[in-house]
Amino acid sequence: MEKYKTVIIGAGPAGLRCAKILAENNEDFILLERKSVFDRKICTGMWGISDKTAYMEIPDHLFDKKFKQVKISTPHHNVIVKNETPFVATVNRKKLSEWMYNQAKEKGANIRMNAPVSEICKNYVVVKGKKIFFENLVGADGSASIVRQSLNLDKHIGIGIQFWIENKGGHDMEVHFDADFFGPWYSWVAPYQKKVCIGTGADPRVIPVPKLKENLKKWCAQRGYKFNEKTFEGSPINYDYKGYKFENKYLIGDAAGFPSGLTGEGIFFGMCSGEDVAKLIINPNHNPKLIKNIIKIKKEHELIEKTFQLNKTLDKIEYETLVKLLKLKFFDKMVINLVA
Repeated sequence: MEKYKTVIIGAGPAGLRCAKILAENNEDFILLERKSVFDRKICTGMWGISDKTAYMEIPDHLFDKKFKQVKISTPHHNVIVKNETPFVATVNRKKLSEWMYNQAKEKGANIRMNAPVSEICKNYVVVKGKKIFFENLVGADGSASIVRQSLNLDKHIGIGIQFWIENKGGHDMEVHFDADFFGPWYSWVAPYQKKVCIGTGADPRVIPVPKLKENLKKWCAQRGYKFNEKTFEGSPINYDYKGYKFENKYLIGDAAGFPSGLTGEGIFFGMCSGEDVAKLIINPNHNPKLIKNIIKIKKEHELIEKTFQLNKTLDKIEYETLVKLLKLKFFDKMVINLVA
């Protein structure tokens, strides 16, 4: 019979950060990952470079391309937000996962790949017909979390869609607000060394996915971007937070709904929640400051979202006003702090 103090399900950034912290403290645990290898994640991979990068000890080689400026625009105005040093970058999620996996293994983490969990019961999970018992269970298994399902928690899913083109040079990091096409959300142009990711997101209750895809195509056509059907892809984003601790079961990352519904930020929030939950398992009296900060940021972002969602006319006015304000250095710095 296999039994551990803690079972983690999912080897994304949240689960791997949790595993690293537990391993550093010689905890008895196992991390179960359904895939046999790390493959490419459907993710824009935009990462703000700031103190959080240093805190998570992200090495420089994981950044595919760095930017000292970001172009922000509406149909009528545009502004370039600049900084003396790079403040945003694109990150290869496959390389990030592999690096985090190696970091955790070096600390002695017990990670089992090709271990899909098919059932969750009160004190055990089932993997390939065998029971693995636990005292604590951590759900780090993404937007379609089986752990969240076992807790009977509803979830509201956003959708991110994107496609890829070759990077022939000359591409800046771009963020575009256009209420006619994307409602309260935005579109992005995120360059990597060899490719450029172009995409957007939406609440499917506001803009159904087929309509969102059609809008993205039209928006690209207006700007000279050739939509590439072969590289088109989409992924759910769970930002419906309903708690992270449920007696001896925890949710972290996308499983908990920690991503921002405004920016789509999920990687760093996932890592923060994984760290705090690990520390809570080690010491129940731990003060989860990182999670408290995530919740604070989410509430601020939700307030902005609700303002933008009042109606399309207000969206347009607010976006135009926002871009005008960005031409003032004070607001320039605010945006850099928000992104980074």
